[in-house]
Amino acid sequence: MKKLKKYNISLKRSLGQNFLINESIPRKIVETSGLTTEDTVVEIGVGAGVLTSLLVRKAKRVIAYEIDRSLEPLLVPLTTFDNLQLNFQDFLKADLSTLEVEGDLYFIANVPYYITSPIIEKIIFNAPPFKIAMLMVQKEYANRLLAKPATKEYGALTVTVSAFAIVSKVFDVSKKNFVPVPKVDSTVIKLEPKVEMEIPVEEKDKFRAFVRSSFAQRRKKLKNNLKALIPDVEAFLNEAGLSENIRAEELSPDEFIALYHRLKRW
Repeated sequence: MKKLKKYNISLKRSLGQNFLINESIPRKIVETSGLTTEDTVVEIGVGAGVLTSLLVRKAKRVIAYEIDRSLEPLLVPLTTFDNLQLNFQDFLKADLSTLEVEGDLYFIANVPYYITSPIIEKIIFNAPPFKIAMLMVQKEYANRLLAKPATKEYGALTVTVSAFAIVSKVFDVSKKNFVPVPKVDSTVIKLEPKVEMEIPVEEKDKFRAFVRSSFAQRRKKLKNNLKALIPDVEAFLNEAGLSENIRAEELSPDEFIALYHRLKRW
C-alpha cells in the first residue's frame, strides 16, 4: 500500500497484520451486516481504516480499537467524523461495560488469526447485548465453527460457541486480497447471540471444561474421556440413553447441552 511507504510504516507479523487491498470486500461486509444509521458498531483492528471509512458513513456511532499506534498517520482523515471514537488500545483489555450504545450493537472485524478465540469469547461473554458480530477469520477456523457432528473439523470449539451463538457463513475471501499475502484464505462469519441461553453465562467455564474433557482424546470413547469427571460414567450414559461406545464427535451441540444439565443433577 502506498500510504504505508509514505509514512514509513512496517506491518508487524507479531500482531497478525494483513490489510485488505480489495475495497469491495469491506463494502460487502457492511452491506450484508444489516447495520443501519441508527446503530452502534464496534470495529476491532482498524488497520489502514478502509472498513472504518465505510462504517462512519453508515452507523450512528463507531467505536474503533487499534493496538498499533504507529498506524495513526493513516487514520488522521477519519478524525474529522464526529461519530467516530478511535481508541488506540488492546481490545482484549478494554472494559466493554462502559460502551455508550445507541440503537443495536454490532461488532465488525478482520480478526488477527492468533487471537480469534479470545475475541469471540470477549464479544459473547463480556460485551453488552449485541445483535450481530461479523468477523473475518481464518477459513480453517470458520470451518471448525460451522462443522457438523461426526466430521473431522467438529470439536470442542464448535460445541462451545454453538451453545451461546448461532454461527453462519457469509462468504469466503481469497488470501490474494491482502497485503502481505497470508498463507491461508479467510471466511466472513456471522454470530448472532441466542435469544434464550440454554447454558447460563455464569456457567460458561464449567460447560467449556466439560466439553473439553469430552474431546480430550478424540480416538477414545466418550466414557473413557469422562471417567475422571464422572466415576460411574457407564450408568450416567445409559441413563441419558447413550451407548457406552459413543464418541464425543457423534453428539450434537444440543445433546452436549442436555448432557451437561444432566451432569449437574447427577
